[in-house]
Amino acid sequence: MTIEFNYFYYAVGILFGCQLLLLILLSIKKTRRNLKNKEQEQLYQATLNDFVDFLYEEGRPIPDKLCNPENIEVAERIFSETITDINDPIMERKLQDAAISIFTEHYKKRLLKGNWPTRINTLYFIEDFKIVSLLPVLQKMLQSLNKWDEEKNQTILALAALNDLTLVYYLNQSADTKVNQYLDVFVRFDTEKFDEAVHISNDMKNFTCQLAIINFISLMKKTKYQWMVEKELQSENIEMRIQALKGLYRLNYMKDVSLLVPFLQSPSWEERLFSTRIAGALLADQFEAHLEILMGDEEWWVRNAAAEALLSIFGEEKLVQVEFSHTDAFARDMAKQWLTSGKRGSAN
Repeated sequence: MTIEFNYFYYAVGILFGCQLLLLILLSIKKTRRNLKNKEQEQLYQATLNDFVDFLYEEGRPIPDKLCNPENIEVAERIFSETITDINDPIMERKLQDAAISIFTEHYKKRLLKGNWPTRINTLYFIEDFKIVSLLPVLQKMLQSLNKWDEEKNQTILALAALNDLTLVYYLNQSADTKVNQYLDVFVRFDTEKFDEAVHISNDMKNFTCQLAIINFISLMKKTKYQWMVEKELQSENIEMRIQALKGLYRLNYMKDVSLLVPFLQSPSWEERLFSTRIAGALLADQFEAHLEILMGDEEWWVRNAAAEALLSIFGEEKLVQVEFSHTDAFARDMAKQWLTSGKRGSAN
């Protein structure tokens, strides 16, 4: 019995000792971390003004302390805070060159030998700082990533931020690439690279890529390419035609509004809807008869769009006329809703 009690006390003592040791280690770790944070804050405060002087003054060197690998976290903080406030192209270039000088070798090691969180974090910095010197490393890294996960997605975004046109070829080779994935790339390209991407897309005739380009042109209001959107109205693919109609509605411009005629009479309610919206937005009064017919459309959304278009083009008198003289009861009801509510009708 005495021996058993002795074992018990030994076990309790060992457990207590382990807990005490763990507590001491955690305390030491926390103290070191606090000390490091304090040193980094002091370095940040001491270096920030010198870095601003470097950006604004010609011939001023990068502060030496930021070039020290041991101070990489302070350098990242200063670059992250500065890059969002710089709009001048010359200063942007200076900032980018400095980032290449400071971070290239360090980030290369992180990408090749770091763990998953480290690599992801590094990819975000590469995208923000636009470190073009790492382009070959990223391209090779992308080829080695088979699964489309966060790392692959962020690698693509970093390459897009570096204006890497090979991405268009890469994305076109995969049948699984989504429109949104192309849009994420296009929005990071500068204007010149997007122009080149358009030419590549036209040559490769990848449907999803072309669909994404039509979307991007309208979303970003790139009126220079309005003709491309209008041209897709002749596409044999109904999805492309609907996206082209949506695009023209967003752009609020058509060179030849007569192209709308077949869509106002289309078997597809989506084509009727968007062509009706375009007619209203462009105040195309030549479609008066078509819009009156569409007031009695079988789809509520089309009737609603037709009422809005007639109101925009001809005013309330036209809706009063529809309310009392249209042969379709749904058309009369939609006109009444718009006249009484002064806004969109109700689907109920």
